[in-house]
Amino acid sequence: MSGDSIPGNRLSDEFPQLNSNNGWWANGWFVIPVLMLFNAGLLLNLFVPPGREIIFFNDFRLEPLNTFFKLATQLGEPTAFVVAFILLLFVRYRFSALILIGGLIIIPVSYQLKDKIGKDRPVVFFEKTGQLDSVVFVPGVKLYSGRTSFPSGHTTAAFALYSLLAGMALIMRKKKTGLFLAGLGFLVALSRIFLVQHFLTDVLAGCVLGLSLSALVWWINWRFLNGLSWLDKAAAFNR
Repeated sequence: MSGDSIPGNRLSDEFPQLNSNNGWWANGWFVIPVLMLFNAGLLLNLFVPPGREIIFFNDFRLEPLNTFFKLATQLGEPTAFVVAFILLLFVRYRFSALILIGGLIIIPVSYQLKDKIGKDRPVVFFEKTGQLDSVVFVPGVKLYSGRTSFPSGHTTAAFALYSLLAGMALIMRKKKTGLFLAGLGFLVALSRIFLVQHFLTDVLAGCVLGLSLSALVWWINWRFLNGLSWLDKAAAFNR
């Protein structure tokens, strides 16, 4: 067989169609760790007063952890979607399309919820409660103020992106990758607390919202895009 890849190669015979049976919810390697961490977060939220989860990390805000979490939080930013979109063009156009749709949905939904709910950011909360001097901040991090804390946009984006990828990994018979993807989502959520940008409740809500939006994107594909066979091709290049 020639070593040259075939432009426009159909992948529908190699991988099954995306449907309700093979989304992220069907990848146990992703779902189980996410559920465990989410339930642990809910339990902590019942007993930890608002802001204490942020103050808890005071003694840990030093190098190399400061740099590590500043990098980790970028896994929930638009750049991560762009990279995933480009790389997936060489796997299946449909996968890239879902990443694009997800990104376009997440931004307006997240901003609308933040605006409507209007919860104080941590720095505003600590100022109002006279606890600002009790918090150790990470140098070089721009702290967001105002009433845009709930839900965490970074966490929403991270769990939407990595849950979509977990579903794709299941289809590509690489379901164990789901464990790694769950870890990336958790890192983004933790980074938002570590960097004093969000409360625990914010990232928990972001997790639920991200997973829900990911399921919506999967449904959009099943309902409107399944008949578009050209999406089951992939970009290729000569080796």
